[in-house]
Amino acid sequence: MKLDDLVLALTVSLLRVEKEQWLDVLTRLETELGSGWTLRLLEVPGTYSVGARTREGRELPLEAWREVLDGEELVSVRAMDLGGMGPGEMPDHVAAAFVNSEALVLDVRTKRGNNLHQLEVVFSSASLITPRQFVDFARTQPHPEKVLEALSRVITDSNLLNQRPAVAPSQVADYLASREGSALFDLLGGDLLKELQSAVLRGGAQVALTEAFQPFFRTLDPDDFERSLLPPERLSEFVPSDERLYLTSPGAAKDFATLTDAQPFAEQVWARAAENLNRFLPEGESPYTGESLRGLLREGPEEKTQGIPMGNLMEELQMTCKARGAELLIPDGLRERVRSMGLTKEERARDPGMIPERERLRLTPNDARYQMYLFNALKVARSPLLSPRATDTRAELLSSLRDTEEFAARKGSPFAEAFRLARFVLENTGFQLRDATPERLAAVHEALRAEGLGERAWDVFERRFSLVTLFQVFPSSEERLRGLLACSLADVFGGMGSWNDEFFESDEDQAWYERVTQRLFRALREFFVTMVNAR
Repeated sequence: MKLDDLVLALTVSLLRVEKEQWLDVLTRLETELGSGWTLRLLEVPGTYSVGARTREGRELPLEAWREVLDGEELVSVRAMDLGGMGPGEMPDHVAAAFVNSEALVLDVRTKRGNNLHQLEVVFSSASLITPRQFVDFARTQPHPEKVLEALSRVITDSNLLNQRPAVAPSQVADYLASREGSALFDLLGGDLLKELQSAVLRGGAQVALTEAFQPFFRTLDPDDFERSLLPPERLSEFVPSDERLYLTSPGAAKDFATLTDAQPFAEQVWARAAENLNRFLPEGESPYTGESLRGLLREGPEEKTQGIPMGNLMEELQMTCKARGAELLIPDGLRERVRSMGLTKEERARDPGMIPERERLRLTPNDARYQMYLFNALKVARSPLLSPRATDTRAELLSSLRDTEEFAARKGSPFAEAFRLARFVLENTGFQLRDATPERLAAVHEALRAEGLGERAWDVFERRFSLVTLFQVFPSSEERLRGLLACSLADVFGGMGSWNDEFFESDEDQAWYERVTQRLFRALREFFVTMVNAR
C-alpha cells in the first residue's frame, strides 16, 4: 500500500473515533507507527507528519485539526474517489506509480458545513535556504535586475521543456514562492545559484555574501577524494584537477614521449610512469621499466599503445615537476596539443562568468528533512452527493484478480502469485485476522500451504501483516482488515520491476495485458475506498 493511501485510511479511521476515546487511540497508533511518524506536530525533522490545511490557509497537525472539527461538531468522515486526475497522456495505473493524482479525497461533514480535502504531499526543502530567502539573497547582489533576468532564463527554459509558461524577471519572486516554483527550486536550485554567481561576475563585481546568508552556501574542493588517496609524503606533489594537462592529438603516445624527454629529469618521469602502469597490469604480464615504456610509446604500433591511460602518465609527469619545483617545459611543436582541463586565464578573461569548480558556490543541503501529508481544504461550496455504487466492489475485485492471475500464470509471470495471495486473503476462512497476533499466525501459514502457496508468499504475507497491526488499533471488522490487507497485496502498480513494467512481444498479449491491468486497477481503487469507509 502506498503511503498516501495508508495516510488516507488511517486518517478516516482516526477521525471516526469517538471524542472520548480519541487521545487514547491516537497515542496507541503513534506507538504502532514508531518514532518516524508524528501526528501531533508538523515539520518535525526526520519524520512523516499528518495534518490539514484549512480554507483560510492555516496548517494544523492532525491532533489540532481534530480539535477544530470537534468544535464544529464533527458528523462524519468518508473517503471518496473523484476519478483519474493524473497526467492525461498516462494510463491511470501508470500515473499512480509516479505522482499523487490527488483523486482520493476526504469528505468531512460537520454541523457548520461540509468540505472536501485533497491529500497533498509536502516535502521539506532539499537545501537549507528557502526559495523566498534565495530571492532575498538575489536582491542583495550588485545589479539585481541582471541577476533576476538570469534566474528568469533558467526557470523559463525548464518550464518550456515541461509545457509550463515562461516566467518574467518581475515574476521570479512570486513564482519561486508558489508550490510549483518551490518544487522547481528543489530540482534546479544549484543551477539558479550558478547563474546568479555568473551574472554578478559578468557585471564586474563579486557575490555579496553577508553574515546572515553565509550558512546557506559553501564551496567544495573537487579533489578531496583523490587527495585522500595519496600518502602524506606525496601531498605536496598533488596536481589539482583544474590544473591538469592533457594531450589532444591522435598520436598522444609519441607526443607524451617527446614532452617527457624535453624535461631535464626525464629518467625520473619515465620510472614513475612505469611504476604507475605496473599497478594495473594483469597477473603474469611482464612489468614495464622506464626504458621499455619509453621505447613502446616512441616506436610501438598504435594498437599496442591505444589502451595505455595517458591521463595517468600526464599526471605523473606534472607531479614529478611539482616535486622538483620545476615548470613543465613544452616544446613549441606541442604547444597547440597540450591543453588544460580547467579554465585558462584567457578563457576567464573572455567570459568572467565561467567559474572554476572550486570557486563555485553550492547550496548547503538540508540535513533535517521531513515529509508532510496535508489534507488541503478545497474551495468548493459543499461536498457532492454521490450515487450508490452499482457493483459489488469485492466481487469485482475478485473477478479482476482471477482474470489477471490467469493471464500472468499463462505468460509465466511471477506476479501471478501476488494476485493469488490477494484472493487468498479475501476468500480463505481458515484463519482470523481480527484477533491475530504475530505469534498466532501459524494457522495462516498452514492455510497458505494447503492452497499450494509457497514460502515466498508466506514471506510477503508476514511483511505486510504490520498493516493489520495498525488497523487493529481501531474497532475494525474482520472484513475491513482482510480488505485493506488484500489491497496492499494486490497493489502491484509501481515503477521499474513492478507489474507496470511488464511487456509482451505479441500485440495480442500486450492488448490482453492492458485490458486486465486497467480493469484490475479500477477495481482495486473502488474496493480500497469501500474498505477505508467500512467499519
